[in-house]
Amino acid sequence: MSGSQTGARAGTLTAPSSPDARRAPRPPAGSATARRTGSPRPAGQADGGGPAFTAHRAGAAWLISPPGPADPRALSFAAGLASDPECTLLVVDLPEEADDRTLEELARAVPPGRGDLRLVFGRPRTGVAGTARWLAERLGRTVTAADGTPLPASGGGLFIGADRGAGWVRCVPGAPEEPDSRRFPKPTWDSVLPDRPRPLGTAVVEPVAAGVWLRPAGEGALRDAHRARLSTLPVSAEPLVVVGVPGAPALPVADVARLWQSLPPRIRPAVRFLCYGPARLSGGRHLGDVLAQVVGEPVRLYNGLPGDGEVLRVEADGSPGRPLLGQQFVHLPPAASAGPSPSPHAVAHRWPLDGLEETGPGTYLLAEDAVVEVVRSGLWVRGPQDPPYAAEVRAGDPEPGRERILCDAHSEEALPRFRQLAADLVGTFPPELRRAVRLGVCRPTAPAVPAGRAPARPAPRPGGRTGEARSHTAAPDTGHEGFLSVAAEILRRHPELTPDPHDPDAVTGVAAVLRRLARTPEPDGTGTDGTPGPPDAGLLRAGLRLLPVHRGATGLRATLDEAMRQWYAGQPLVIDADACEASAVGPGTGPGNTDFLIWSVDGRRTDLLDPLSPDRVLFLPGSRFRVLSPGPGVPGVVMMREVGPGEAAQDAELDRAAVRELTRAWRDWRGGDHA
Repeated sequence: MSGSQTGARAGTLTAPSSPDARRAPRPPAGSATARRTGSPRPAGQADGGGPAFTAHRAGAAWLISPPGPADPRALSFAAGLASDPECTLLVVDLPEEADDRTLEELARAVPPGRGDLRLVFGRPRTGVAGTARWLAERLGRTVTAADGTPLPASGGGLFIGADRGAGWVRCVPGAPEEPDSRRFPKPTWDSVLPDRPRPLGTAVVEPVAAGVWLRPAGEGALRDAHRARLSTLPVSAEPLVVVGVPGAPALPVADVARLWQSLPPRIRPAVRFLCYGPARLSGGRHLGDVLAQVVGEPVRLYNGLPGDGEVLRVEADGSPGRPLLGQQFVHLPPAASAGPSPSPHAVAHRWPLDGLEETGPGTYLLAEDAVVEVVRSGLWVRGPQDPPYAAEVRAGDPEPGRERILCDAHSEEALPRFRQLAADLVGTFPPELRRAVRLGVCRPTAPAVPAGRAPARPAPRPGGRTGEARSHTAAPDTGHEGFLSVAAEILRRHPELTPDPHDPDAVTGVAAVLRRLARTPEPDGTGTDGTPGPPDAGLLRAGLRLLPVHRGATGLRATLDEAMRQWYAGQPLVIDADACEASAVGPGTGPGNTDFLIWSVDGRRTDLLDPLSPDRVLFLPGSRFRVLSPGPGVPGVVMMREVGPGEAAQDAELDRAAVRELTRAWRDWRGGDHA
């Protein structure tokens, strides 16, 4: 057992060296020595004259250990435990082979009093309930004992998971023992949540320290690691429901709704959800939106993993990422408001906006004609009225590297003012926060355009391809006709893209690009259930050729093993049959161990189609990339130059220029604030 803050281990307590050390009555319990707080309390005299056990005061607990100085690690562990307002807390080192005489000496070592006792044994043992029942009868006091191996929880608490024992058992004199809880201290909501794993629809609901975990049935290879991580989440007055497993399919909303409906109505407003697995369902909608619609009540979700005053982004493997400033959001059912649902809206955040007047949940008055709203991905500077695409902006997920500050472009005339207001706002932030934000533009799109997504950070595929899009969310599964209608509306709004907005080839081409942006591949490269499949490469090329060209440095981050590194090093030219995705603001800080730097001459910007990812650059399927030799000042990167249409693959002058510009860009991305 390890201490929650100090790393102490009660299991390392040393047992008495011989049975003879356990055999004599103790001195009177009311002596001055026995009452002294913070110093050893003699507990019993062995045949040789020494105490059989010694009680040491340790914070809010007592440590009862064999004769001699107490183990510093055990003292630290006991001192780090939370206080128990109802019980005297005892941390006891009792050998497994303890006989009746040893138990009698243990009973004599217990500090005097009439209140209840709570026992934590310093080493794993069997028969805990029997020992607790014996002590209850011997002392005439209710005894609660940890039957299992507790895990440290936040605030000095202890939690006994279903995989680690039966939990805490309570023994009242003259009565059989009964289960008490799995948590110490016991929260007010403890009795209304399941105390052991049980099936719930197609899922399993399992207790964790902060609440329950709703996960797929079956035990995956990494399930123990996820269970250990979730058991460290802080326990609060608000029960937590953790949903899903990283890398597994999204759980059916019906299973989550069953759990919600099993809770007493008085508890539901306090429940907080955490999307530990996929937050997006097969149609692209957020779990919170669908759950609120199904249960007909507001539901609250953390934006990431809750911690001590922080909420951390959930990385792809479930590990905690960077702290997020938007912390909690409420999703409302459609009937809860007139017109379009405003959900989700922020109810807890750490943005320094205290000096501004709050005009609505998470929304503050920035000027007479502008407000700033806290959204999942950062802040949104906009006009006082919601634009038609407000739901898309609010649905955007936080990026791995930086907070976003989006300037609304619903009115192009107002955009410069919003940019200036955003820049002025950033100027009031502390220096460390200014370095952690990035300005962007949010432009209007046609109705039903795919929901907002953070820029993807693709990983190379075997066979020499440089990357595949890996969006965080999927678009609504509107089908082929839906993409065509959206594409036609985009071309109507942006006549600069094509001379004939009604050209069927242009419409199908743009629809293919939308389909590509909406795709959400799994790690093995297959699409998730319900998401659109890969578009035709010819149509995708035709659609991308209509979009603006990006000429300049781009980057992406990927994971390469040594074999793949050697493969790239030996390839003068790489041809990607798919559409390679990169970012105009560099590789970022997402998962991966290798930065790809690519000089673009024919890559295409997609911000007109997806304004929430204004920096995305897509290279046409079949694009050619010349592998370059980076200089010594750019270690560990793969550097490439896109070979444009009609260009020769070998051109030493172009190679040198590309290396020079990519090196400069890489240094800027690593060392500067490009917000």
